[in-house]
Amino acid sequence: MAANGNKVVVVTGASSGVGFETALGLARDGYRVIALGRNPERMAASAEAVAKAAPAARVDWLGADLSVMAEVREVSRRIGDLADRIDVLINNAGQTINTYNVTVEGLEQTFAGNVLAPFLMTGILLPLLHNAPQPHVITTASVGHSYIDDMFWDDLQFQRGYSCPMAYLQSKLANILFTRELAVRHAELVSSSIHPGTVSSNFTDTADERTKQFFAEASKKGELVTPADAADTLLWLTRDIGNALPSGGYFFERERIEPSAAAMNPDSAKRLWAICEDLAGIAY
Repeated sequence: MAANGNKVVVVTGASSGVGFETALGLARDGYRVIALGRNPERMAASAEAVAKAAPAARVDWLGADLSVMAEVREVSRRIGDLADRIDVLINNAGQTINTYNVTVEGLEQTFAGNVLAPFLMTGILLPLLHNAPQPHVITTASVGHSYIDDMFWDDLQFQRGYSCPMAYLQSKLANILFTRELAVRHAELVSSSIHPGTVSSNFTDTADERTKQFFAEASKKGELVTPADAADTLLWLTRDIGNALPSGGYFFERERIEPSAAAMNPDSAKRLWAICEDLAGIAY
């Protein structure tokens, strides 16, 4: 417990689902956890549950809407106020949105929250990651990335016709491209991504009917996994960085697997990185 207590882990999307189970598991293991969430009521309930399950753990909860880049910047600053290093950054927060929404900063909400937020937060927190002896960045992706052939390069933010499923699937492809390019550009840290499985959670609350039907059918077939089961690979990678080597891997159920051809395209990874730098206003 003492060794884990010296390690700082940041978990986004920690107020429910996979993120909550990850934060809970780490707290039970004695890690120093900084947990991020968007919904104040869910955060309060989750903080109470974690404190009850792991009363000796140090867990700080920070609220932010990560689809707004100004809030990503502010919560990243607050993380820096709480810790002088980050051993593991888990970019887990994600959402699927039934309607076309533009944030106050003029960005399509799915692209902003699922793609730009982890890109920007990782860049801002890079100095704190460098302060750790073996820094690790883990990003939650999805096997859904393989359901599309490529990024929608000519309309990344779906301004010419929004599709909830396509926006989400593209964001998960982007997460793997980000993971792989981060590994190339920053060999001083380890970069990983995971597929959590088809998870029974509140993920579909804001989804379109097609996605809800997909999950309903998976439930009937007994194919849904619990958030706790889905968090297992995140915890496995966090507890032993050796499991993630070599850097750039994509994992499911504690196994390194190959993502789609589009996800392994180095030119696409570089192209997306440049676009994210421009939209997020950061280069690293």
